Amino acid sequence: MPSFISNSSDRLPNPAAKRAFVFGLLAAVVLLAVVELRLRQIGFRPTVQDSKELWAAQRGRAALLGKQALILVGDSRMQLGMDLDVLAAETGLAPVQLAIDGSEFLPVLADMAQDPAITGKLLVSGDVWKLAADRPHDRGEEWVAFYHRKYKDLVSAKLETLLKSQVQQQLALYGGGIPPQVLFTRLTSPGMVRLFYLTTYANRERDADYELVQQPAFYINRVLRSLGQPLDMNGIDSREKFEQAVGEKLRQSAAVQFSADQFAYTNSLGRQIQNKGAQLAFINFPSTALVRTIEEYRYPRATGWDVFAANSPALTVNCWDYPEFGFELPDGAHLDRRDKAEFTRRLVAKLKAAGFFD
Repeated sequence: MPSFISNSSDRLPNPAAKRAFVFGLLAAVVLLAVVELRLRQIGFRPTVQDSKELWAAQRGRAALLGKQALILVGDSRMQLGMDLDVLAAETGLAPVQLAIDGSEFLPVLADMAQDPAITGKLLVSGDVWKLAADRPHDRGEEWVAFYHRKYKDLVSAKLETLLKSQVQQQLALYGGGIPPQVLFTRLTSPGMVRLFYLTTYANRERDADYELVQQPAFYINRVLRSLGQPLDMNGIDSREKFEQAVGEKLRQSAAVQFSADQFAYTNSLGRQIQNKGAQLAFINFPSTALVRTIEEYRYPRATGWDVFAANSPALTVNCWDYPEFGFELPDGAHLDRRDKAEFTRRLVAKLKAAGFFD
């Protein structure tokens, strides 16, 4: 006759199994610690992976802060150029970084205009061609839709983003997003692996360390991206030849002429924002070298930024007008992390002088 009575102690792990489990756990922790220390030894630093979830978390924070918010909208120049600690200290407001690298910003500005909870101050980095309507749809629009449809009302999503970003900010192994198949190579051959020059923090502030990039290749690539046209590099073995080739290619295209009507949509968003009691300023960030040459040729000041500024209901600041913004930009378009804090102080001083923070 079968017995249905069993001894409960049979289901308990025996001491040997317990010891094996504890030993395995300790070995895993030690191995991860060794990998983490080695990564830091060879120059890797923790960085948070910028994502639509991280952006959405800051977007929700902008609404909660109300008039205390200092909201940053734009692209990589805004994300790399502003020191949030300096902004907080100099203004007494709570900075919120909503700029999106390599993206259009008008969808974000439209979202700010339509949300009655957005009543703080907004700084927008405004390259003139991105201020005109009828720009292509991209991540800016996608991330705004994600926030409203899939993130805003979910507590679990906010908690997950918070925990994930805090862990990434502490661990080079996790936050660096290093593929497992190249991890061993990076640990054993540090001289053969290029370090990340970008560091992102949990608040979406971002640093660019241009001492970690290979020059002049990095600068040349940035110029070619700004040029937006293929350039035959055969026979170009000096800076002078490169500048000459870029100039010749540039003159093959016509300058873009803007009319006031093309900025009407952006200006309507500005009026909506100001009608809620919020304040808005557009900032044209500095550029240098061939990047500046391309911008000045392709979008002449008189038929571009000046047209926009003359019709904008908001404060406009063009850094090209002021010598205090004459920073050396390693790639011609973005600030190095060593200059970010000073640039932020000077920009705040300029905005204060214009009454923006009154």
